[in-house]
Amino acid sequence: MSASIKIVCKKKVLKTGLFPIYLRVTIDRKSTFYSTPYSCKLSEWNSAQSEFTIKFRNHLSFNKSLRKLKDDASDTVDLLEKKYGQYNLIHFDKYFSLKEKKGFSFIELFEKEIQIFKDNDQVNYASSMGNSISALRKFKTDLDQYAFENIDFQFLTDFENFLRKRGANDGGIGVYMRNIRTIYNKAINYKIVQPQFYPFREFKISKFKKRNIRKALTEVEFKSLLDFDISTIPAAKNARFLYIFSFYARGMNFTDLAELKWSDLDSNHFNYVRNKTEVFLKIKLPNLPIIEEILKFYKLYRPFETPYIFPILKKNLDLYTAEELIARKDSVRCYYNIQLKKMLKSCGIEKNITFYTARHTFATTALRKDVNINIIKQSLGHKRISTTESYLDDFLDSEVDQVITNMF
Repeated sequence: MSASIKIVCKKKVLKTGLFPIYLRVTIDRKSTFYSTPYSCKLSEWNSAQSEFTIKFRNHLSFNKSLRKLKDDASDTVDLLEKKYGQYNLIHFDKYFSLKEKKGFSFIELFEKEIQIFKDNDQVNYASSMGNSISALRKFKTDLDQYAFENIDFQFLTDFENFLRKRGANDGGIGVYMRNIRTIYNKAINYKIVQPQFYPFREFKISKFKKRNIRKALTEVEFKSLLDFDISTIPAAKNARFLYIFSFYARGMNFTDLAELKWSDLDSNHFNYVRNKTEVFLKIKLPNLPIIEEILKFYKLYRPFETPYIFPILKKNLDLYTAEELIARKDSVRCYYNIQLKKMLKSCGIEKNITFYTARHTFATTALRKDVNINIIKQSLGHKRISTTESYLDDFLDSEVDQVITNMF
C-alpha cells in the first residue's frame, strides 16, 4: 500500500481573507482532507516545511499541534498496515476521525468548531463563539490545559460569578453558557468525554432566561428624544437621527440601516430585505418634518464616498470581509448606544436603552394605538407571532387600572 501524509495550506481563500490549513491523507493516489482550526496569510506559511513561519502568532505552539496531528495520522496508517495489510481511505477515516477528536482539549474543540462555522459562512455564530472564548480566556489564563472533565459545575458557577463582577447580565451570561453547552454536547457525540461528566444536568441554563424588562420608550420619552436640543450633546446627532429614522421606518434594524442606499429611496418609499430573516419589506416613511430634516442632513453630510444614506460603512459592502463588516457595524452601534444613553440621561430617563430598542418602541407604540398584532408582526418583518409578542412591553399598572375602571 502507498500512503502519504502532509499538512497543507489550501489556496482557496476564506471570507476572512486567510487561507485554511488542512491535513491531507493520500492512499493509493486518492486523497482526503481533514480541516484544522487554523488559517493564515500565505506569507505566514512555509510550504516546503509544512509549517507556520515566525510571522504567525504563536507559531511554535501551533506547529507543535500540527506535528502531533500528522503523527497521529501516521500512527493510524501503521495500525491499518498491521491490522489489515490492505486498506483504503474509508478504513483510515473510520479509525482516524475517532482518534483525532479523542485528543482534543476543551479549547481545541471550541476553536475547531469556530473554524467550521467560518468555513460555512456562519459568521455571526462564529463571532458569538469567539466572544465566548475571549471571556473564558480572561477567566482562566491556563484554559489551554483544561480537558472537558474540568468543565464541571464548579467551573461554570465560578465563570458565572466572574462575568457578573464584570457587569454581565443574565442575557449575556446565557449566551456564553449555551455556547459552552453546544461544544460539550459535540464532545460527547465525538466520544471525547463520557456523558457522566456532563455538567449541565446540575448547572441550569434556564435560570438565565431574560426577565421581562421594559425595553421600549414610552410616547412621552420618545417625544423627549424628538424635542432634544442636540446642541447640548453635538456628538449624539447621528445616534438621535438614526434612532428616530429606525422608529419611523417600522423599527428598521441597525444592520439594515447601514446598508440602505440613496438609490433604494423613491420619494418617501423604499424596499429592502431584512438581513436576519430575509423577509422582503416595503416601507412608506411618514410625511413628517423630522424625516425631511434627517434626509436633508445626510444628503449634505457625506464623510465617506459610499452610496449609503447613513455614515456607518466607510466603504462599499463588497469591499468588507464578513467579519470586518460585523466588526464595523458593531463598533458604530456601540458608539451610538453610548451617545443615546447620554441624551436620555440628560432628559431624566434612566432606562438601559440601546439602539435596538427602536424596534421595541415602534412595536409597543403601535400596540398602544390599537394596531392589530398581526399587522405589527408584518411591519417588523417577523416570521412568527411569538417573536412579535416578545417585543411588546407590558402595560403599566396605571394603564391596566384605567382599562378596568372604564369597564364599569
